[in-house]
Amino acid sequence: MEQRSCETRTYEGMFMLDPTKATQEWDNIKKQIIGLIEKKGGSIINAKKWGERKLAYEIKRHKRAVYLLIYFQLPSLNLGELRKDLQLSELVMRFLVVVREKITPEEQQHSADSETVENIPASPDTQAPQSPANPN
Repeated sequence: MEQRSCETRTYEGMFMLDPTKATQEWDNIKKQIIGLIEKKGGSIINAKKWGERKLAYEIKRHKRAVYLLIYFQLPSLNLGELRKDLQLSELVMRFLVVVREKITPEEQQHSADSETVENIPASPDTQAPQSPANPN
């Protein structure tokens, strides 16, 4: 039987949140999502509001979503449990969690303006980030 190691890894999580709840209760919702991560043994490196964006298609009857970008560390064995909790959460419409090998100093930096990501336009017509096209 193979024994799995419980290695702590660094992750980047993008969370799509219900825009009506997020605009009214932003601090509370952010704390709840961070609490889910910390409850599973994770530690937050940085959390930023990515802004509200128009969706390419409706999700749970919403045409827009508020994005939350979180960099965090978590024991790898706890990631499955975190994913289950996020899927059951009424706050999170969709999420994506990926392993990051390196975090840049800009991504690590906690700033007074950690509520917005500066280099991403926040125009109402901006759509959700798309994955790059497959060149093959």
